[in-house]
Formats: sequence, C-alpha cells, structure tokens
Amino acid sequence: MAKNNVSDNAPLSRFGVLVAQLESIVASASQKNPDPLLCFEILSDLISALDEEHKESILIWQRKCEDALYSLVTLGARRPVRHLASVAMAKIISNGDSISIYSRASSLQGFLSDGKRNDPQRVAGAAQCLGELYRHFGRKITSGLVETTVIVTKLVKFNEDFVRQEAFILLHNALEGCGGTAAATAYSEAYRLITRFSTLDKSFVVRIAAARCLKAFANIGGPGLGTSEFDTLATYCVKGIEDSESSVRDAFAEALGSLLALGMHPEAHVQPRGKGPFPPAKKLEGGLQRHLILPFTKAVGSRARNKRFGLALSWAFFLQAIRIRYLDPDSELQDYSLHVMDMLRGDTSIDAHALACVLYILRVGVIDQMMEPSQRSFSVFLGKQLQSSDASPSMKIVALRALSYTLKTLGEVPHEFREFFDDTVGAALSHFLELFDILLSIQSQLCAAFISFTCHANLNVNDNPRVRVEAALTLRALAEVDPTCVGGLTSYAVTTVNALREGLSFEKGEKLKTDLASLHGQAATLAALVSISPGLSLGYPARLPRSVLEVSKKMLTESRRNITVASSEKEAGWLLLSSLLNSMPKEEFGDQDFDILILWADVFTGNPEQLIKQHTDLKSTLSVWSAAIDALTAFVRRFVSCDDGILLQPVLANLRSALSYVSAMANKRLPDVKTLVDILIIRILIAYQSIPDPSAYKSEHQQIIQLCTTPYRDPSGFEESSCLKALLDKRDAWLGPWIPGRDWFEDELRYFQGGEDGLAPSVWESKVSSFPLPETLKKTLVNQMVLCFGIMFASQDSHGMLSLLSGIQQCMKAGKKQQWRTASLTNICAGLLAGLKALHALRPQQLGTEVLSTGQAIFQSILTEGDICASQRRAACEGLGLLARLGNDIFTARMKEKKSGTDFLGLYVLIYL
Repeated sequence: MAKNNVSDNAPLSRFGVLVAQLESIVASASQKNPDPLLCFEILSDLISALDEEHKESILIWQRKCEDALYSLVTLGARRPVRHLASVAMAKIISNGDSISIYSRASSLQGFLSDGKRNDPQRVAGAAQCLGELYRHFGRKITSGLVETTVIVTKLVKFNEDFVRQEAFILLHNALEGCGGTAAATAYSEAYRLITRFSTLDKSFVVRIAAARCLKAFANIGGPGLGTSEFDTLATYCVKGIEDSESSVRDAFAEALGSLLALGMHPEAHVQPRGKGPFPPAKKLEGGLQRHLILPFTKAVGSRARNKRFGLALSWAFFLQAIRIRYLDPDSELQDYSLHVMDMLRGDTSIDAHALACVLYILRVGVIDQMMEPSQRSFSVFLGKQLQSSDASPSMKIVALRALSYTLKTLGEVPHEFREFFDDTVGAALSHFLELFDILLSIQSQLCAAFISFTCHANLNVNDNPRVRVEAALTLRALAEVDPTCVGGLTSYAVTTVNALREGLSFEKGEKLKTDLASLHGQAATLAALVSISPGLSLGYPARLPRSVLEVSKKMLTESRRNITVASSEKEAGWLLLSSLLNSMPKEEFGDQDFDILILWADVFTGNPEQLIKQHTDLKSTLSVWSAAIDALTAFVRRFVSCDDGILLQPVLANLRSALSYVSAMANKRLPDVKTLVDILIIRILIAYQSIPDPSAYKSEHQQIIQLCTTPYRDPSGFEESSCLKALLDKRDAWLGPWIPGRDWFEDELRYFQGGEDGLAPSVWESKVSSFPLPETLKKTLVNQMVLCFGIMFASQDSHGMLSLLSGIQQCMKAGKKQQWRTASLTNICAGLLAGLKALHALRPQQLGTEVLSTGQAIFQSILTEGDICASQRRAACEGLGLLARLGNDIFTARMKEKKSGTDFLGLYVLIYL
C-alpha cells in the first residue's frame, strides 16, 4: 500500500506519462478497441524510455506498467503491437525488480491453460509474451517448462495458423531460454510435439517455426536425446528439405546441420534433470552418410535441385558448427571435404547443379574456415584428387575450381604444393622427356610441371574437354599469384604446341586422339596465360603477342590431309587468336590488322547445300566455324569502328556468309548436329551485337529477325530466358524478385540453373562465373535471340516495329492456356525491354503514337495476367516507364491517367524514369 501511495504521489517522469497513457488505453478498451498506431507509438517510446530511466523510477511504475502490458497482450492486440508489448514486459522486469517474472509467467500460463478457442488473437498475444519472458529469463522459470509444453500441445490444435506459429515460437524460446536444465519429461514432450507436427502443418510459417525448434534442441545439447532420437529428428529435417517453400527448406537445412554437428560430438550432449538412468551419449555413427550424402546422390525428379541446395546448406551449417561451436581443429575439415567430393564420384556425366552445390560446400564450409597452414595442406590434397584414377570429371572440375580459389585466397603458391608436384610429376612428363630440359630453365618449375600434368598426362582422351578448360583456368589463377613464371611458361607452351603439331602427322588411332586432346589443353593453357599477361604487375614479355600470333597463323593456314587433325588444329588456332585479340592492347598488333583479317578469307566459302550433303565432315566444320566466329567477334571489338568501313565490310561479308549457312541448315532436319548449329547461331548473334551500328548490316536484318523471332513464333520449343536479372534497372532491386540471402555466393547458388550441355567458359574472360556451366545451351540460345531481337526492334522504322509487336501479340493470344505460357511471357518481357533500352540508347527521338500504344497495350496485358511472377511484373512496369520517356508529353499524361491498382508499380517506374 505504501508503494502505491508513493507511485500515486510521485511526479510524472516521461516514463510515468507513457505508463499512464497506456493505462488509459487499456481502461477504455471495453468501450473502444485500442488504436494500433497509437499503441505502437507509445510502446516504442516506452521501450526507449526504459533505457534512460533510473531504476528507482522504474520500480515506482513497474507494477502498473506490467499490468497494462499484460492487459494489452491479452486483449487481442495485433502482432506488431503485442510484439512491442512483450519486449517492453521483458525489459521492465530486467531493468526493474526481476522477482515479478515468476508471477507474470504464472499468470500467462494460467491464461493460456484456460484460453478459449474463440479468442485466437488473445491466445497468440499471451503466447508471444510468455515466449519473450522465456527468452530472457528461462533459467529462472525452468520449472514451468513442463506446463508450457502442455500448453503448446493445446495451441497447435487451433485452426488459426498464427496461433500455431506462436505456439512453436513459444516452444523455441522456452527450450533455448531454459537450456538443458529442465525436467526430462519437458524435453520428451517437446520431442513428441516436434516429430508429430513439424513437417505436416499446412501453413509454411508454422513449419518454419517448428524447424527452428529442432535447431533449438541442437543448440541446448539435445537433452534426453539418444542416437535413435537424433536419427529421427534428422530424418524429419531431410523430409522438410523437400518442402515446396524455399524458406521452410532453409530452416530445416539449418536445423539438420546443427543436429548432425551435435550428434558427432557426444561430449556436448546434455542430460536433463529427473529420474534416470539416461543412456550414455554416443556418437552418431553413419549420420552424414544417411542424412547428407545418400539423399544428395539419390535426389531425382522435379525437386532434385531444391533438395540438393538444401543439403548443401546443411553441409555448410554442419561444417561451420563443428568449427565454431565445437571448436574442432580446422585440419579435420579436409577429411570432411573428401566425403563432400565423393558425392560426385559416381557421376559419369556432369550434373552442373550437383557440381555447383559441392563447390559451394567446399568454399564456404571448408576453405573459408581454414587457417593458412591448413589451406596449404589442402592445396596438396586437391592435387592428389586430380591424380586419382577413379575421380570423375565432376570431381576433377570441383578440385580444380577449389584449387584456384585456395591459391587466390593464399595469394601465393604454397611451398608444400611445390614439393608435391616436384615429387609426383615425373611420370606425367614421361611423354615429354625431350622437353624436360627446357623446364629446368623456367623460374617456377612448379608451374611448368603443372601445365604438363594437367594438360597432357591427366587430361587424356577419356577426360571431358571441360576438365581441360578448368585446368587452364586453374593455371591462370596459379600464374596470377606467381607472375614471375609467366614468361617461361608461355615460351614452354608455344614450344609444346609446335612440337605437338609436328607429331600429329605421324600418329594414328588412340594415340592420335590423345595427342589432339593434349593440343587442345595446351592451346587453352596458352590462351589463359595470354589473357592475364597485360594485367600482371610485372608486365609480359615483348615477344609474347608476336610469338602467339605466329603460332595461331600456322595452325590456321597450314593444311592437313587428315580432316580430324585439320579441324582440331584450326579450332585451337582460333582459340589462341581469340584470346590474343580480346586481351592485348591494339598497339601490340601495329599495322597487322589486314594480315589478321585475311585469316578468315577461306573459312566461309563453298556451297552450303553441298556441305550439308557431305554429312561426315559437317560436325568438324561447324565446330571450326563457331571458333572462327568467336575470333571474328574479338577482332570487331578490337579493331572495327563505325567509321572504319575498310575493315567493317570484310567482317560483314564473313558474317553474311555464315548467316546464309545457318539459314540453309534451319530448313533441314539435322538432329545429330543440332547442338553445333545452335552454338553457331549463338556465336553469330553475339558477333552482330558487337557491331556498334546495326544499320551497317541492314541488308541482313530480315534474316536475323527470322532467327530472333523464333521464340515468339514457336514458343513451345524454347526455354525461359534468364536475361531479366541483367536487364532490369538495378536501382529498383529492392522490388525483387531475387531475395537476398546471407551473402552473394549463396544467392548465386540459390538461383543457379546450369546444365551439362552449356557452353564452356572462355579462358580469356576476365570474370568467369562462380560455378561451371552456368546455363544450358537452350537458355543461352534464347538469351541471345531475345537480346538480338531488342537490337533489331530498335533499328527498325515504325512499320517494322509494328510488325514485330504484332508477332508478339499473336504469341500472347495463342498461348493463354499452354504450359509454356510463363516462359513465353518472360521471353516477351526480355525482348521488349532489351528493345526499348537499345532504342533509348540508339535513337532518343520520340516514337510514333501507334507504336507507343501497341507497346503499352502489351505491357498492360501482361500486368493484368493473374499469375505473373515478380520479375515479369517489374519488366512490364519498367517497359511502361521507358515508353513514357520515348513518347511525347501528351502520351505520358494519358498513361498516368489510366493507371489502376493492377499496375501501380508501373506508375512508380513511370515517375522514377
């Protein structure tokens, strides 16, 4: 009574005023529901005031404040309000007299025990408040955990998903707050609850909350759990990783990693209080094999990608937990990496997604957690994996990528790595004994050994050519951290290529195939070294451009009787020339531009019909053409400008011939060379896009349009484009649809869509994708088609634009109920957005009214579709904004007037642009 008198007579502080306001709101709640905004504002001020108030003042108002907060959470306030009220309750007890925690927790438990099903908001509020108290004072109210689990059992039977969600959040906070010190019956009941309801609830938010309870069990030491219980919980987690919702999969993945990490450390298991005896803690034997490795290798069907990604996250969480939480030495991570790589051992073909997941695990879970000494040892381990006779192509690619990353992380070539190759590379060099003396004069014997090892002995005819490309990229990374070796390496590579060329004339059968594979590997290696030479701090040898150019010229001009040898040699020659043109400054070539241009003089000659009839030579010819077009694109970027017609016209003549060949083949059914034809189309479209002025090749527009509009004329035969992420305005990235995760590398894996038939990375690219084979060939093809469609659209007159828009409208009308509808809409959005952006860059003058109206109608039609995704909505809205910029003031004003609730985002983009 004395304390009440004091509080009644005490002067009102800021904190006291806020408590009085809160009491007034609660007192009038029976006549008028509390205003959520007013409550939110008062509670926010109250929480900040608690940090500034003296404890004596808090004690004066504590009881009244607690009563008001208790009434507010049990009156049915909405979640944001009851969240702040719960936080305020925990804070005032923490800053004031903490003895009241017992009575408040007991009152809330009593309210929930008697809770009526017709008051779900009130029940949810009380559960949230009780959970917040457990989070802060769980050790003080551990005795109430048994009753709390009984309460949760009642709450999970509510029909309202938000009540079930709050029930599992309450259980999660109670488990983590109490730790492993409660009675055994509480944990056994919690275990029963989780296994019964974790993966079966129809609401994804409830499944997420249940998954976090699983992680809480792991965090507190798994009290009362034996090996069978660990197995059961891990099985539920694997099942949760197969969920249709991404956020649910992520939550179960984290829980699985945490549970398995605890299972591998029996010394960290906690025994609960109560009557025993409890079984002694044992290590979870075979847990990784059952719950991580087998589910990964056996993942099949439409959800295989999601399952593999979830298991990759589980691996990363597991490895991070054993290193950070349980303080295992980082040297043990190397042993786990062998298990990770073994998940690819049985792959005879390359599964790009599985490969990407394994690479993610190695980078995030292993290499990034290692200290420098362990990373040095790990580089030797990866080298041994490359030597393994039973290593699959996927394992070799992963080992090479991981080795590149390790070397870049260290910033030097480790001494251990040098010793390893000095001891083991002798056998690999047996085919080049006559060249070994040359290697002894090279400054870095390591790099010389590595180039021979990776490009000849290890990369024989049975190896996938993609492995050779990855080996070249690894050598590039090695040379970047040890630039002193580049001069000797390039000299060695040039000598080796020449030696291989001289020996090809005398070889046959399997030996010839092996040497052709070696030639490709050496050429890729030399191309990779050329690409990084201009950026090295020590520079590059003055003779390098000239010597490489001479080698490539010999390979392209000297004839061979054997067609297989000739084709392989020309491919390698174009590869070297492409790297040289892409990497070296224009001044290095002096006045040799015409000498280089003449190399294409005899490539695209002959009768296409006759070539098609000579079917045996068609495959090798198409491969050489694709390589030649790639090199021609590099020549355009290095030498050709819009004002230089002398060089441009021969380039256009070559492209015109190549385009005519493709057009002729498009009318023939040639299924066995379709892949090679598609690659040639991709190269040709990229080459045309590299020419600055589309009007320079106006006579070819109709042929190019015929190719580029195929996704709209035959939408069922094309995949969904992946161009939108690059085309959409990065300033509006917060609009989605790509939700950012913990880091960019995880985001890249989350949206990775690669395929084994994709184009291999160019060894001269300055920035190579984080994961090998980032896109399928079909996706690359449709990407280039829609991008080139955009350039064609921008370069047409009004009549041509209307014709292209009419084709798109026909596509939209024809596919309303087709399975390929979503992919078709994305391709339409990508093509039109690319066209409007190109139009804005090429021709800033205003468009005709009819073109503007038709484009507006298409975008608005997309926005009114019922099931479009966020990327399509963004593209359509940004397209409307670009139309507004390309139209006159009257058109823009009319667009603003017609905005409705279906495309309010378009109004934003319209104003923003």
